[in-house]
Amino acid sequence: MAAITLTFDNLGEAAALERGTWTGATPLGADPSVTVALPRLLDELERHALRGTFCVEAINCDVYPDAVRAIAARGHELAIHGWRHEAWSELDPARERELLSRARDAFGALGLSPAGFRPPGGMPAPADPRLLADHGIEWWSPVKEAGIDGSADGPLRTVPFSWEHVDAYLLMERFAELRARRGDPRAGLDPAGAEARLRAALDAGHELVLVLHPFLMLEEAWWEQVRRLLETVAGRVAAGELECRTAGRAALG
Repeated sequence: MAAITLTFDNLGEAAALERGTWTGATPLGADPSVTVALPRLLDELERHALRGTFCVEAINCDVYPDAVRAIAARGHELAIHGWRHEAWSELDPARERELLSRARDAFGALGLSPAGFRPPGGMPAPADPRLLADHGIEWWSPVKEAGIDGSADGPLRTVPFSWEHVDAYLLMERFAELRARRGDPRAGLDPAGAEARLRAALDAGHELVLVLHPFLMLEEAWWEQVRRLLETVAGRVAAGELECRTAGRAALG
C-alpha cells in the first residue's frame, strides 16, 4: 500500500529571529502562523482524522507553550527543529550539543520528550547522527540530497524528505537558486500548480514525505489548496488505498 507522512515545519518568529529579519511589527508571541494558521490546520486535520508530525523550533516551548501542548494533545507527533531554526549544517559539535540540550530542556519543561529531529534547512551538521542519539533522538528527517537513503543510519532511523515535496520549495521566491541548481524553473509555482505537483507525487503511489509550513497557509489561495490535498489524502485513506502515518511510525518501516 502507498504511504504518506504528513510533516509540518516551523512555528512563530523562530526563523525570523535567527535570521535577524523579525521587525517587531507583530509583538513576540502573537505571530499569525501560531494564532491563525495553526488552529485551523489542527481543526482540518482532526476533521479528516489525520495525524502528522510537527517539527517545531524549541524556542516555541517558551514563547507558545500552549500551542506546543495543543499539538501533542490533538494526537500529533512532535519533533525538534533546532532551537530557533539555526543553519544546522554549519554548527560545530559544541554548539550543536548546547542547542540540543537546551531544546530537550524546553520540551521537557512542558512534559514532552520528542523522539525525532529534522535539521533546519534539511542538511545535517557534521556531528550528526551520533550526537543526536546522545540526546535521546531515535529518528531524524534530513533532505535526501544530504546523501541519506532512508536506511538505518548508525544509531538513528531515517525518514528523508525530497525538496520537490516541500511547499516552500515549490512556492517561494527565495528558493529560486536552489530550484535552478536542481534543474527546475527558477520561478515558483502558483498555489494551484504547487498542489498539482504534490498531488502527482501522491498519485505516483510511492512512500511520500510531505513537508508543509503553517506560515505559508496564511495565504488564503494556498490554504485552500492545502485543504484540497488533505481531503484527497483522507479520502484515499478511507478507501484503503493509502496509509497516513507519522514520521516516527514511518521510521519503523
